[in-house]
Amino acid sequence: MSLLHPVQFVALLLFLSCVLMTSPALAARFELSGVEDELAANIRAVLRIDDALLQEPLPTPSRLRYLHRQAGEEIRLALQPFGYYNPVLRLNLELEGEPEQWLADYRVEPGPQVQIERVHIALEGEGAEDGVLQRVLDESSLKAGAPLVHAHYSDLKSALQSRAAERGYYKATFKRSEVRVDPVRNRAEVELIYHTGARARIGEIRFDPAPVSEELLRRYLPFQSGDPVNTARLVELQRRLINSDYFADVEVRPRLDQLEGAELPVEVGLTPHKRSLYQAGFGYGTDTGARMLLGVTRRWVNTRGHTMDSRLRLSEIRQQLSFRYEIPGFQPTTDRFALNLNLQDEQSDSIDARSYSIGGSWQKQIGHWERRLSLDWEQESWISDGIERDSTLLIPRVWFSRTLADNRLNTTRGHQISLGLGVASQNLLSDTDLLQLDLQGKRVDSLSEHWRLLTRAEVGLTLVDSVDDLPATLRYYAGGDSSVRGYDYQSLGPRGGDGDVIGGRYLVAGSVEVDYLFRDSWRLAAFVDTGNAFDDRHMELKTGAGVGVRWQSPVGPIRLDLAVPLDESGWRIHFSLGPDL
Repeated sequence: MSLLHPVQFVALLLFLSCVLMTSPALAARFELSGVEDELAANIRAVLRIDDALLQEPLPTPSRLRYLHRQAGEEIRLALQPFGYYNPVLRLNLELEGEPEQWLADYRVEPGPQVQIERVHIALEGEGAEDGVLQRVLDESSLKAGAPLVHAHYSDLKSALQSRAAERGYYKATFKRSEVRVDPVRNRAEVELIYHTGARARIGEIRFDPAPVSEELLRRYLPFQSGDPVNTARLVELQRRLINSDYFADVEVRPRLDQLEGAELPVEVGLTPHKRSLYQAGFGYGTDTGARMLLGVTRRWVNTRGHTMDSRLRLSEIRQQLSFRYEIPGFQPTTDRFALNLNLQDEQSDSIDARSYSIGGSWQKQIGHWERRLSLDWEQESWISDGIERDSTLLIPRVWFSRTLADNRLNTTRGHQISLGLGVASQNLLSDTDLLQLDLQGKRVDSLSEHWRLLTRAEVGLTLVDSVDDLPATLRYYAGGDSSVRGYDYQSLGPRGGDGDVIGGRYLVAGSVEVDYLFRDSWRLAAFVDTGNAFDDRHMELKTGAGVGVRWQSPVGPIRLDLAVPLDESGWRIHFSLGPDL
């Protein structure tokens, strides 16, 4: 036999390479039938041949046939977590078609699902009677007669461990943890015995150095040394201290490394805020015109945690200087006492008044309700019908308010209610007798993913001999951005002899609005407002209607409305900023 010349051998290799490079690669297809959803997803996640058939180039035929031989066991393992231990498998791998391609045709019948025949789940140790841990057991789907799903078993174990750790059972262990399956009978037994051990107690509570006294800090504690450990209360302490506004950061650290016996020390890391907060702001509203705010807040005046806040508000119609000195109550998270001083000068189309007041208040949180009791001495001078009048009143007041919302700045569902009552008597350092009642309510409802319904109502009632005895700033007016749109600010109400609005003793106002989210952070709105202020039982309501656009800014909705009064000609633009509730 003659040998190839080296040149001929190289030429032959090049020819074979070209043939191989131009030969079409075999395609592949995988078909799985008989199972759906999570069963199908788990099978495909486990099957190695499914991934192999997606590779380019394909593995060798011998490799594919090897993976095909392993597929039966892999499918059985993939079905067992869902309680299927006796599947019927019809698995086929072959070359077919023209041009030829690999086809893996896998037909799976899961078979009967294993049923739980017997369940023995128990708690031992100090936590055997713990209601929270008992609820975990009660809510478990591992019951006799239920289908076996191994994830439910794992979920129960994880839930027990998580709740136990939250409640201070740091040495809890599973004494017994078994799922016994009889594939022949399609039955299973579950046995789970969880020994909680002793529950840790709060030991020494240590605070980092802080600008306020430790005595005040301890009044924020929702627990005391010796109480059982509860992670939720540790988180609550962090929330309370952050909300106190004394600290920029709070870290509550249970020292597991120092756990001795059942005593768990707790350290509270504190990073104070800057002592003083300076504020400046500028804005515009169609009711107030251009406005400006300057403010200084002293977050703590002394180690007792007293705070001081002073603000100067200037606008085209009103100038106001306010001072507030706050004292934490015995429960500082829910109780605050305050001394208040206010100076105000208002010059609008309906009010020409100067007033100052000094008083004290007690604010207390009762569940979702906030209660505010106050006593204020108020001095006011105003001009009405060309006559200058003066008033001195000592007014005790009580306010109840509640706001519930899924999101305070971008509300889709929620409501706000407030009720106020104030009285004055000539027998108690006042010029006149009066009783004033205010009731306000707002509501936001989600009609669908894009539609909202916003409603608002307000009722005011003053019992006084004559409106002439009522200071201008205590009278009721209607009209404006947050009242009856389509009318100027405080342009609705009883009028004096010179035709100017002088305000009334009574108020009724309401609004219905719908808006539509047409793109992220943008809404279109349509509304109808009605109401008026009046001085007798004859009530003549004024109505305005219009459309508007809202932009959901980081600080709350910015509203631009075009409204027309339905009782007269004209139109008005309204521009406002602030939360819906």
